[in-house]
Amino acid sequence: MDRPWIRTTLVLGAFAVVFIALTVGSYTQKSATIDEPQHLTAGYTALRLHDYRLDPEHPPFLRLWAALPLLAMADVRLDTNTVSWSTGQGWDFSHHFLYELNDADHLLYRARFMTVLLGIVLGVLVFSWAKELFSFWTAVAVLALYCLEPNILAHSGLVTTDLGVTCFIFGALYFLWRLTRMLTFGNTAGLAVFFALAQVSKFSGLVLGPIVVLLLLVRLLRGGAWLYQFGSRGELSSLRPRLLTMAAVVLLLAVTSYVAVWAVYGFHYGPTTPSADLTLLQKNPQLLDRVHTTWVVANWFDEHRLLPDTYTRSLILAQVKAQRRSAYLAGEFSRTGWWYYFPVAFLIKTSLTVLFLFTCGLVLSLKTRTRWKSEDAFIILPMLIYLGLAIMAHLNIGLRHLLPIYPLVLLVCGITLEEMRVRWRPFLLVAPIALAAVELALVYPHCLAFFNQLIRGPGNGHLVLLDSNLDWGQDLKPLKRWMDAHHVEQINLSYFGTADPAYYGIRGTQLLGSPSFSMAQIAEPHLPGYVAVSVQNLHGVRQGESLREFYAPLLEREPTATIGYSIHVYWVETNWWYNSLP
Repeated sequence: MDRPWIRTTLVLGAFAVVFIALTVGSYTQKSATIDEPQHLTAGYTALRLHDYRLDPEHPPFLRLWAALPLLAMADVRLDTNTVSWSTGQGWDFSHHFLYELNDADHLLYRARFMTVLLGIVLGVLVFSWAKELFSFWTAVAVLALYCLEPNILAHSGLVTTDLGVTCFIFGALYFLWRLTRMLTFGNTAGLAVFFALAQVSKFSGLVLGPIVVLLLLVRLLRGGAWLYQFGSRGELSSLRPRLLTMAAVVLLLAVTSYVAVWAVYGFHYGPTTPSADLTLLQKNPQLLDRVHTTWVVANWFDEHRLLPDTYTRSLILAQVKAQRRSAYLAGEFSRTGWWYYFPVAFLIKTSLTVLFLFTCGLVLSLKTRTRWKSEDAFIILPMLIYLGLAIMAHLNIGLRHLLPIYPLVLLVCGITLEEMRVRWRPFLLVAPIALAAVELALVYPHCLAFFNQLIRGPGNGHLVLLDSNLDWGQDLKPLKRWMDAHHVEQINLSYFGTADPAYYGIRGTQLLGSPSFSMAQIAEPHLPGYVAVSVQNLHGVRQGESLREFYAPLLEREPTATIGYSIHVYWVETNWWYNSLP
């Protein structure tokens, strides 16, 4: 244990085992969330057919990554002789692919594990940066907090883009910080790779561009030399060489990202058959008025074939869809959101342990920790910029859009932990880890539904936030277990999601608010009997006032059971609720 590499290997090995156990133990108890079928199906069809028509709202790298294990599976069936494929109806085709042609969980579990691997990579990056900033044991404590953070755990087990882009953004910032301290081939390559991967994973990765330029300027203005090791030791101490180095770094990132965008689309311009969303956009050009600048720039690139057609069209689509989206906050409804949505979400969905350590870390950084100030810019500035852009956006549908700041938040927590270690004793670092473990244990395995005790836990979460903060369609499997435990063979169900209840053996009557694939089966409830309603439908966020009125009588009652905090089950008599509806 006297050799640093031995204890580092042991710590990271233990972390990987615990992290895999927590994520796999959670995601195997959950049905597919709303976006997962489309992400996985889009990735598989892109890999197998080189066709990108399904859900082109994001660049495809993380979908391709998640779908890689499916290529090695000989029993995966794919049928493109359908109307949904020819018209680019992603929701319908994804349901057909996962739940009608294949064993959905068999595919989903393998794809989810690919995200777990990215979660491990991100944890290693967090530990590495913390170890360079603080002592070894403080870095271990930061890694433990990462491993116990409910929001990170929740999204590390899903086939979505949020955890992946968080990993790549953080990796780019880490290697940028290292590069401004030691200009080596390894740091330069690390920055270029992670920066490029962020660009081909999600359009929010574009924010890295101005952040990198700003941080390079901050490093330039603060003075000091850039050390370099290309063949011989020396330093870049004068302004002109440092300016040229900065320009070379920016140029390298631009070229690498440009090549990566073409590569992820197979160096194919297109266009492929448009998705249903792109077709709708073409038929309603007035929607482009909301994103005029983006449309003009993307159109110019498209006209000169400087970027793949699918990429430029997808960028426009993503911008249009981000302008107006049904949102919910503390009983209020909006199509354009609230500036305070993400501060509120961060405040109530982050563990109190992390909030306390983070607040203390900010105070220490700003007032007393002068030796950290040269490092703070690379941690705090990206965090503030990302939070500021989220506040200005209209896409208020989940804390997951703020996930890239969480690894940076944990590094700020490290300032507090290091102060505890220096001022008192190292073993006191166990206390915040134990508190974080207790907070996780109170909600596990329902990590996605985590809310802290500022609102008295996840049971009250639906009164403040919905969508991917709480109800993302993930609790059909727990509902089936509850039905089996209580000998309920039939249930009246209003399910908000894209997983298929029938796949899990849930039988009953489909009610208003059910998925599109079950619209034909919607009927009057069979009463007296149990009525299970997703809290998203219970509040009528997506469907509007009519659905709110329909389920308002249920919302006023205490549920018989709460399934994973996202589905409420009621016992309803015939002469009540339904007969009294307007």
